[in-house]
Amino acid sequence: MEINKIILLKQKKEENIIKKLLISSNWRLIITSFILSFVGIVMIWSATFSTGSLTFVQKQLIALIIGILLLIIFSIINYQLFQPYFWQFYTFCILLLIFVLIVGTTYRGTRAWIDLKFFTFQPSEIVKIIFILVLAGYFDTKWTKYPKLSEIFIPMGFFTLIFILLILQPDFSAIVVYLPIIFSIFYFVGVDKKMLFYTILFGTLTTGLFITKVYLSLNEYSLMPKILQFFYSSLTGFNLQWLIVILILILISYFIWWILRKLLFTVTLTSLIITVTVILISYSLVVVSHKIIKPYQQKRIVAFLNPYFDPSGAGYQVIQTKIAIGSGKILGKGLFNSTQGKLGFVPEKHTDFIFSLLAEEFGFVGSTIVVFLYFILILEGINIMKTARDTYGSIIACGITSMFAFYFLMNLGMCLGLLPVVGLPLPFVSYGGSNLISSYLAIGLLNSIHIRKFMY
Repeated sequence: MEINKIILLKQKKEENIIKKLLISSNWRLIITSFILSFVGIVMIWSATFSTGSLTFVQKQLIALIIGILLLIIFSIINYQLFQPYFWQFYTFCILLLIFVLIVGTTYRGTRAWIDLKFFTFQPSEIVKIIFILVLAGYFDTKWTKYPKLSEIFIPMGFFTLIFILLILQPDFSAIVVYLPIIFSIFYFVGVDKKMLFYTILFGTLTTGLFITKVYLSLNEYSLMPKILQFFYSSLTGFNLQWLIVILILILISYFIWWILRKLLFTVTLTSLIITVTVILISYSLVVVSHKIIKPYQQKRIVAFLNPYFDPSGAGYQVIQTKIAIGSGKILGKGLFNSTQGKLGFVPEKHTDFIFSLLAEEFGFVGSTIVVFLYFILILEGINIMKTARDTYGSIIACGITSMFAFYFLMNLGMCLGLLPVVGLPLPFVSYGGSNLISSYLAIGLLNSIHIRKFMY
């Protein structure tokens, strides 16, 4: 009799958990993800329709089913259970990235996939989600109101090792995604504003100098003004010009520091030394970049500035995607009726540039609806971050939301020719099983955070 009573109580408890999950889940977040995935499958079908094969659609559907299962599983699991194991998670990330370097499959010069026969898996997609859990676990456990310098360098050390392993693949698009995740989490947990300033200075200076270097390399050296020739030479090696420009930058930094001191601004000598160090590292990094980043990748990065400098090469993607988007006009040409996409003018139309195909077939109205759906997704993420029951959950939500926002903005900017082509997919829409699965895993974590604020 008592055994039957225990079984009934267990069944009732399970029913209550399922009932709570159904009632407490963030359905706006989940339904928005489903709609975007449906749009993605339709657009992948349209992009590959002319081939007469449904292989891409079938693979995306399989990934969608796996993703939905992970969404359910991670919604049920209490996200707080992951908090004590951030070191183990980080170790797993490193081992996974090392493993892909040893046995990974190479595609277009990048060893980033593991061939599992029935599908290929890209570990870096899952690693970035786990990395968010690592940072959240670290800051929730170790962070103090007045952090020591070591407490800031440890999470940066986490990223540095992952950065090295990704650069060995090399997978630059995967590396880029970590930057907004790190910056947003640093800002959220209250890292010293000076540290954030140095981070922004380093990122801005490195990016600006790199783009300048590549852009100048595309111009005739002999036609440049003497001062530009001198500056360009300083960015091509550790030579006399490099040393002179570095000294000039140090003197300018010192002059600005002296002026600010005279104007009674509190600027310490330590701040000046750190600023000069950041400038030196940034400048040096740009100098050695040409040994790491291949010429065609450099051209792709700066093609958004002037795609017509190489219209049949690096600028081709940007030019064709802009033509496709513009030709869609208000209502588009209709499903399967694209010309730029169907005739093969738009490259990677089912992956990185799927938004341009969507804009061509569904026009401004269809594109606006998709953009609106992404705004709902991001706003729901922000709301979950603000209302989470603990700091750990808020940090996870912050990292995931910034990741989705960055993916969306970068992909849209790439297609519109406003940002460099860095090969980032449009979440839930672009073809790619690993990205779709990791995206639903992230949605599952967000939903788990949302549900737990109702459970005590």
